Amino acid sequence: MKNVAYGDTEKQVLMRQHFIKHDEPVIEREGVNVDDFYINEVAKRCSEHSMMLDIGTGTGHIPLQISRRGPAGIYIVAMDVSKASVEIAKKNARTLKNVEILRGDGYNLPFKDGSFDLAICRLAPHSIKETHRVLKTKGCYVLYGYGHTCCWKELEEVFGNRVMMFCEQEWWKTPQSRLEKLKERGFKEVYEVDFLIKEYYTMDQIQRRMEFDPIIKEFHRRKDKTELESLKKKFSIEKGIRLTGDPVILFGTK
Repeated sequence: MKNVAYGDTEKQVLMRQHFIKHDEPVIEREGVNVDDFYINEVAKRCSEHSMMLDIGTGTGHIPLQISRRGPAGIYIVAMDVSKASVEIAKKNARTLKNVEILRGDGYNLPFKDGSFDLAICRLAPHSIKETHRVLKTKGCYVLYGYGHTCCWKELEEVFGNRVMMFCEQEWWKTPQSRLEKLKERGFKEVYEVDFLIKEYYTMDQIQRRMEFDPIIKEFHRRKDKTELESLKKKFSIEKGIRLTGDPVILFGTK
């Protein structure tokens, strides 16, 4: 999986941090809160004194939630390739003794074989083979991605081939091929949970998100004014501008 931006800048990280804190809580949604589902699924797979790895942690908000919802004694190693992300994640986790933040490459995990009971990744580039290597026998792998676009199908209608795909490899294109890939990498008991969600954004929220997320190639507020106006005209309702996403969460056991 190599089609998501690899190593955010400080500006992007700060924008993401602000969006998570101030925008996400007020965005109206139809359907399952997939982040909440993901966090709960991970937390219930942890047992007391579990060792967990979060690959591509970003600002660290996912492991912080898991630390609070999971069992006592869980220890979480959260890593990211971005220096700026690691610095902010460390600040966010500074009061938690059971969360360690490291800088590291998802394609070359700096850990010994069989180090973790659980490995998770949400929307970040990494190696499935490497993830399998660092898991203990019967360890769990949980991968959160998107089935087609990086986020929303309405953007594809307006921006065309400038929309960034979550993953362009052939094996990612169908649920069956995704599960087969996990099996090829040595995982057992593999399955996938698919979602279809609708979210309602203001135009400012859409633009802010596009500026830190790899959704539209070379996005620019002023240069893309015509496309943004078309998006608003086509998909605005009373709740806001409708955007439809297709998150998927894959599960596997070593």
